[in-house]
Amino acid sequence: MSNGYTAFIAQLDNAIAAFPSLDRVVVDGKKILKGILSVIDKNGRHWEDYSVEIHASENFPSEFPLLFEILDKIPKIGDWHIYEDSLSCCVKVKPEEIIRCKAGITVTDYIQEEVLPYLFNQTHRRVEGYYINGEYSHGTKGIYEFYADILATGNDIKQTIKLMQFIAINDRPNRTSSCFCGNKIKFRHCHRDAYDKLKLIDKEVLQLHAYNIAKATGLYC
Repeated sequence: MSNGYTAFIAQLDNAIAAFPSLDRVVVDGKKILKGILSVIDKNGRHWEDYSVEIHASENFPSEFPLLFEILDKIPKIGDWHIYEDSLSCCVKVKPEEIIRCKAGITVTDYIQEEVLPYLFNQTHRRVEGYYINGEYSHGTKGIYEFYADILATGNDIKQTIKLMQFIAINDRPNRTSSCFCGNKIKFRHCHRDAYDKLKLIDKEVLQLHAYNIAKATGLYC
């Protein structure tokens, strides 16, 4: 068994204690969590119940477990943040997930902090027609939107890629130096927080994301 699976099953008792509507079952020889998660807003309004399965991922707790909604209440297409190859839920875009899991994540925190908000957002779209908590697009477009948001580059794809590449390969600038983005502003007053956040992503991954964005937008052929 992988280390991710071992770490996952070691946390199942705690997760079940926090969410008694989930239980441990065995599927294809492996233990998973299966059961009902209820979407209830901060005012106590009950919106929906979802039948879900939560499986270990290979690199847990350095990545999210795998979430499956099993009664097809969520359309199984990318536009609804479902991976069409595996039918698992795309709870967050990959760089967000990497940053969230840098120090590890527990199964209980994953359900509370990631799965329930994801299910509420999906429910709100089904009922009201839009995502109340906002969203990034599915796939590479969403990854670009995330980086553009963090780097405050608007629709400037070339600038987004340039800053991503700088962060990937360069050490942290001196706090009193001019910012690497080209603005005549001190680094500490400009992209310091963005640099520190994106530096949590491995250099190779950040460069790969920059490459994929360039390729998808026609900047690299």
